[in-house]
Amino acid sequence: MRRDKDPYANYKFALQLDNVTVAGFAECTGLGIETKVFEYKEGGNNSTTLKFPESTTYSNVVLKRGITKANDLINWQMEVVNGTFEINKRDESSKKNIAILLTDEKGTEVKRWNLKRAFPVKWLGPDFKATGNEVGIETLELAHEGIQT
Repeated sequence: MRRDKDPYANYKFALQLDNVTVAGFAECTGLGIETKVFEYKEGGNNSTTLKFPESTTYSNVVLKRGITKANDLINWQMEVVNGTFEINKRDESSKKNIAILLTDEKGTEVKRWNLKRAFPVKWLGPDFKATGNEVGIETLELAHEGIQT
């Protein structure tokens, strides 16, 4: 029986585009926020250095999944390559809403990270080895301008 303060397992998550779950992934890394710090040494105050927040950056999110027949991820990357991706349009309503979802053991959403103005910046296909028997992995890297929960 799950208690409210028990942590969730980190192996059940998916990518959601415009409120439609499009892919389950084996790995998600890079959900991160970092704020740079400006340090100021105040004259006459030798006991400490004053610190002030500066600009904040957001890490790229990297998603990995087993390769499938679907071409949705590489097609999305190719929209960026060809300049036809919706983020290039001025109409706010045309932009995709992108979220990383964490689900519990029953598949119910328990946590959501909405990525602001996210778009793919890198797609990698699987590595092929004639002697291997591993699952082929497809990788998608997303840049974004913020995380909202």
